[in-house]
Amino acid sequence: MKLLHQLGAPRVMLKLDLTRAFDSLSWPFLFEALGQYGFGPRFREWLVILLSSSSTRILINGEPGPPVWHRCGLRQGDPVSPQLFVLAVDILGCLISRAHDVGILQRLHPRRDIPAISLYADDVMLFCHATQGDVEAVCEILALFSEASGLRVNYAKSSATTLNGDPEADATIDQVGCAKAELPITYLGIPLTLRRPSAAQLQPLVDSVAARLPTWKAWLMNKTGRLALVKLVLAAIP
Repeated sequence: MKLLHQLGAPRVMLKLDLTRAFDSLSWPFLFEALGQYGFGPRFREWLVILLSSSSTRILINGEPGPPVWHRCGLRQGDPVSPQLFVLAVDILGCLISRAHDVGILQRLHPRRDIPAISLYADDVMLFCHATQGDVEAVCEILALFSEASGLRVNYAKSSATTLNGDPEADATIDQVGCAKAELPITYLGIPLTLRRPSAAQLQPLVDSVAARLPTWKAWLMNKTGRLALVKLVLAAIP
């Protein structure tokens, strides 16, 4: 982000949120992606059996109803699900790279290969030139990916930010359909800014880590120490 800012030309930074990502992933899309990555037919057949056996029962007056068989999505809590999801969503990165190769999108740097997309679970950070052609191309790629994979962008929770922006660049992001945001913005719990984050900006992250420390300390205690901690917590409950 800092390197793009130093170039001086306007760039667009899209922070995208995928709606119910694990629940809406298309199985045919996943199987095709695995095939393209080199996973053999036997592995994919096992995966078909594993996923097609998943179902949900709805409690009706306290009694479980008939099973509702799943037709898309990945099981939450399954240790394999995060890896499968990463392989599926990485196709979006492949589409962006292909668009650069064929000239649909301009490369971010004329001489250096700067990644245009950052993927982590259902959080996506995407960069492009602040031109109408590039922004329209990105929107079309996102629509194509959503149609094929079942992973929809939640534009209500997404945002667009211009780097080295001007009025013309700011106008190009209106067609994305999400809110405009100014730096700093929060991505994966960390404030993103062109300067060193201030203590106030990092304080929520420090508080979040501090809130988890008592749990970590408890695991390092012996049985007597844990018992004393439990008694202390119970005594503090009104």
